[in-house]
Amino acid sequence: MKTEMQVLERLKDMIASQLDDHIEAQGSMTPESIDSNNIEIDFPDPDNMKRNSMLYIQPDNETLETLSMSSDLATMNASVFILCKGNRNAALICKVFGYHSALYRMLRGNQTLSGYIEGVMITDMDYYPQVTASKTVTAIEVHLQMQWAKEF
Repeated sequence: MKTEMQVLERLKDMIASQLDDHIEAQGSMTPESIDSNNIEIDFPDPDNMKRNSMLYIQPDNETLETLSMSSDLATMNASVFILCKGNRNAALICKVFGYHSALYRMLRGNQTLSGYIEGVMITDMDYYPQVTASKTVTAIEVHLQMQWAKEF
């Protein structure tokens, strides 16, 4: 049976291993490389970011189809928060949108997380020009919907 944490871990691993392949320059700014140290399954904490660019995966809610003896379809809504700091605001805007575009391209090309789930889709996103009272942290919240069969 695939658990929610296994699906979130797979998403994290896919982002860590494949996002760099989809990063492109945004104007004169090219977002830096992302690896597993830039990604956490946790609520964003701008005051304790390990790096200037971080992605936080936060589960939101889940719905299940009617239970059966063989399987049931799970639909989890989750958010990927992309936070960038340590530069002037115009550069931060380019960075967060660069990561957002890379995430979009990555998921568009691999909607099943390499066959692990039935599908993932980006439903919408929110842009935050500043996070809390800081003018030096910019963020995007990407809303995902992931589906998979819980097989027994």
